[in-house]
Amino acid sequence: MNEPRDPFGGHHAAPRPGGDGARPKTVVVDTLPAPAKLYARALSGVIKRGRDSALPALRLVRPTVVLEPGPIWRYARVCGFIPEHGVPLTYPHLLAFPLHLLMLTDPAFPWPALGLVHIANHVRLRRPLGYKDLLRVEVEFGALLRHHKGQAFVVHTRIYRRGEAVWDGDSVYLKRAVPAIGNPLQPLALVPGADALQRIARWQLAPQLGRDYASVSGDYNPIHLSALSAKAFGFPRAIAHGMWTLARAASALQPPKPLAEASVAAEFKLPIPLPGEASLWSASPSLIERDLEVRDSAGEKPHLRARMQWRLQ
Repeated sequence: MNEPRDPFGGHHAAPRPGGDGARPKTVVVDTLPAPAKLYARALSGVIKRGRDSALPALRLVRPTVVLEPGPIWRYARVCGFIPEHGVPLTYPHLLAFPLHLLMLTDPAFPWPALGLVHIANHVRLRRPLGYKDLLRVEVEFGALLRHHKGQAFVVHTRIYRRGEAVWDGDSVYLKRAVPAIGNPLQPLALVPGADALQRIARWQLAPQLGRDYASVSGDYNPIHLSALSAKAFGFPRAIAHGMWTLARAASALQPPKPLAEASVAAEFKLPIPLPGEASLWSASPSLIERDLEVRDSAGEKPHLRARMQWRLQ
């Protein structure tokens, strides 16, 4: 498989020291807090005043994580993957997500975790993954990036098996309405252009989709769970998880075989209200590459823009 093009200006190319340039402090997390405790920690840090835009030099590590079939199958059903796909390309993000929350709620982190916006994600499968694989998951902060709406920053995820890197993930988050520093965040440009994409699927999104995805992912952000909890954060209705949207698109485009290598780079655009409708649009720059958008039912407003490449086993 060709080296994937870099949609975010090179910031995911390699791990780097902590966000302020210092060597990160490594903390081993043997036991994860329950999701309720993580979100209580997020709520307790809603007010942070007078903080500089400096990311703590911190690396969190889960040293022994098993790819258990049961949770993977439940995730696959919610996101549309089939047994022939094997371990879904996007599933390892779930292994790192609790560490993301711990990082974003660390006392040294400059902003409240609630209110941050997940605006982009890049994942890369370097080696095939199998059920019962024993993995090491590492998470640390990356670069600060300028965005026209505020300060963006990267959270790196690196996953290893017996010392070999097997999966990378870079999540880009945005803190709105604060002064920004760093290099500009580069937008993802589709090769054929958005006008060349053709609709290949329509989806009906059930009202409980946010709760279903939360139950398999551990992402219980209130904006996804119900209209009542979403309204508390300024949304008239609950909205679909961005990572569900990305996973659903990847499952629809992957051939019915396991992946040897793969890469998907995505930008999250407008939220998808629940219940709702969405449509999948795609074009094929090559036999192993797809450019895609998830749009509203009319095909006019984008919810997700992404590029996916793969090599099959």
